[in-house]
Amino acid sequence: MDYSGCSPEQLVDLLADKTQRNDVIRALIGGLTATELRRVHVSDAAQVALIRGLKHGNSKVRWWCIQLLDHIADETYVAPLLAAAYTDPTPRNRRHAIHALACEKCKPDRCRLRVDIRADLRQMMQFDPDPSVRETARLELAELEAA
Repeated sequence: MDYSGCSPEQLVDLLADKTQRNDVIRALIGGLTATELRRVHVSDAAQVALIRGLKHGNSKVRWWCIQLLDHIADETYVAPLLAAAYTDPTPRNRRHAIHALACEKCKPDRCRLRVDIRADLRQMMQFDPDPSVRETARLELAELEAA
């Protein structure tokens, strides 16, 4: 399918359809694999659409936006990812948003985002209603403090 006529917002909506997802990701940000994602340049419109996608009504769309931001993130994505880590209604998405904020291996330059989220991780460890999210926060905090 030709996605050239689709807006970034329309492409983000299509992330819900697994039969189109790979092509949609390539059309939206220009790559799919971790290696490709390290070299992409995300347009301002795609960046805005991905950030808006963090509040999409479909949990799968939110997850894919988090997944993509994990691999292309820079400091401009910190606040939206942090909001997702605190407020996404799906524990899986909150866990992955925590990962996206803390992981260095997935980033284009293989460096952590220049942000101190240790206080946020402590708060999530204490107050998130889901035990798996609390455990993810604990593990990421331990890794950050060991570095």
